[in-house]
Amino acid sequence: MVLRIEQLAASLQRGLAPVYLIGGEEPLLLQECCDLIRETAKAQGFVEREILQADGNFDWSALQQAAAPSLFASQKIIDLRLRTGKPGREGAKVLTEWAGAPDPNMLLMVSCEKWDASSRKSKWASSLEKAGQRVDIWPVKSQQLPGWLEQRMRQHGMQPEPEVLRILADRLEGNLLAARQEIDRLALLRGAGVVTVDDVMKVVADSSRFESFALAEHMLSGNLREGLRAAAGLKRMNTPIPMLLGALLKELKTTEAFRLAMRAGEAETTVFRRLNIWQNRQAIVRAAARRLDTRKLYAAFKQLSLIDRQSKGRAAGDPWQSIDDLLLQLSNQG
Repeated sequence: MVLRIEQLAASLQRGLAPVYLIGGEEPLLLQECCDLIRETAKAQGFVEREILQADGNFDWSALQQAAAPSLFASQKIIDLRLRTGKPGREGAKVLTEWAGAPDPNMLLMVSCEKWDASSRKSKWASSLEKAGQRVDIWPVKSQQLPGWLEQRMRQHGMQPEPEVLRILADRLEGNLLAARQEIDRLALLRGAGVVTVDDVMKVVADSSRFESFALAEHMLSGNLREGLRAAAGLKRMNTPIPMLLGALLKELKTTEAFRLAMRAGEAETTVFRRLNIWQNRQAIVRAAARRLDTRKLYAAFKQLSLIDRQSKGRAAGDPWQSIDDLLLQLSNQG
């Protein structure tokens, strides 16, 4: 049987299958599915677990050896981690044979980080699916991310404002592991109840990912003092320059796209929606588009290119000093 990830918990409540095949390229969701199966199995007497890493040099006889009766427990989880989703000819044969005669005292859990169409349609995967259950994990699309974030936050008793979800979705850029970390941080420091934009910005202010976007906003607003302060903090945290440049480039490109759309006569509300500029940032982008002309934006893009080369040792100079120079160029004093 093939399950969606949201069906797994209810299925486990109805009873354990002897075999689980979990595949998908979302590390957080893959980990959570495996954890849920392990916890459920442990509660039902599967207290022993053996982990097998099935890489390219894996000896598949180890799977049969792992299924040998144990002196310590009558029921056992065999946690087979097949990262590539490709067991090879020998592995496919062993897994197919296992699926043909599963041991009720052994729970085989096969997890795959790579899960393409050929793996899903393979004979060995079909055999495991018929013997137990298969869970396909699909990436959370950008338009689905706000809903995913809201569900997670409500599990902690938080009631996020719509703008909070848009901010988190925009800045976490689909990184579910980072999203869980920020939600856990909010739950710990903010607690249950309504969560506002101010709450989010206060709680995550020490995160380099969020501080990078804070720096980008200071750059757009022309606030040199706060921009230099944020840049200094990022330098102290040894923030990777590429991550920082990505945030700065994104904001400048958005500003340029907004400016060009306004010059072309598009409706402002339509442009804000098309560019995913949430309400609390609209005034900043609008003011930046008015203040920064083509010459300044072109110079800013050239400066970002220089900073990138400096960070890779391909150009002379200190990239952090060049970031300060960029802030000065785009500030109200520049």
